[in-house]
Amino acid sequence: MDYNLQFEAAKGLFTQSQARHNEMASQVRFNQINSEVSDLSAKVAKLPAEIAEIRKRNYVFRSYLEHKVEVFEAHWAEIRGRVSRSIDTETDSLLRQHGEISPFLGRINNLENLPDRYVDAVNDVVQRLNQLESNITAASNRISGLYASFKSDVDDTYSQITEIRWMCDERDEASFPFLAGENLFLVARAEWRASGKGKDDPDGILYLTDQRLIFEQKETTGKKLGIFGGKQTQELEWEVPLHQIEALDHENKGFFGGKDIVHFTLGSGARYPKISVEVKGGATNKFWIAQVQRMIKGETQDERAIPPDEELLKTIRNAPSKCHVCGGTLPMLTAGQNQIECAYCGTIIRL
Repeated sequence: MDYNLQFEAAKGLFTQSQARHNEMASQVRFNQINSEVSDLSAKVAKLPAEIAEIRKRNYVFRSYLEHKVEVFEAHWAEIRGRVSRSIDTETDSLLRQHGEISPFLGRINNLENLPDRYVDAVNDVVQRLNQLESNITAASNRISGLYASFKSDVDDTYSQITEIRWMCDERDEASFPFLAGENLFLVARAEWRASGKGKDDPDGILYLTDQRLIFEQKETTGKKLGIFGGKQTQELEWEVPLHQIEALDHENKGFFGGKDIVHFTLGSGARYPKISVEVKGGATNKFWIAQVQRMIKGETQDERAIPPDEELLKTIRNAPSKCHVCGGTLPMLTAGQNQIECAYCGTIIRL
């Protein structure tokens, strides 16, 4: 390259170097990390209220959330202390390096009449800035490594709470009543593979409670060309008491096995001998099978953060199952219900 061109290029590089040096003044103080640590402290402090809110909405499971709060609060003070001490140590060292570069930048302006020395001086400053930048990156990684796993755990917990809020929203919007004493456990977007071919199979919401497996169609139907018109369809398609589920199996279909299918084999008295459902929205068939099995086996009882209402349980146990007038089978109690009407003779039985 022509030396005059090198000199002109060095001038531009010097301007960039001054800007880099100014930017590094905040980087060596770890402003971004301090902001992230402050945000993390706020999230830890806010977590008890976030969990209390989902308990008020009567989501009774995942008691480990409360335990997580205790662990977070116990560990965060110690972790934040180590982060603060590390920031102080790293900042002192990097500020010293940053300050040592300032005189070199100041002398370069006096070398414009000495092009060869000017180019060499600019290259020297660039090397020093590169080294400082490398040191800042290494120090930032060391500091953030002190709380990275903790932050990941807190973020995961907030993701769980967001998921529970969505599940409660779907429950509150459901077109069917929940049974007395019935508690929501898990929800997923799903498609009931009623035809087995995927054509016109209803999309909706799959619910797992401590009493039933339920599928509600919830989608826009009747669209022309898949885009125009249509109406919102929301209705209960089927419900299965958990004791009627005899076997579960999974299958992955579609491109690269991207469709997660769960097959439910049902016992006598069920409306269908077998039901197949594709779980969507990030849910996996293996996870759903595991959770249904846990619920059937009673392994989720220890996850209850809110104990069952004893008065409600007493009412459910004492509720009649047969009509005393005609002998017909009475429907199961729904939430908030204080009387049962016999579908056969119309007799109303107050509880």
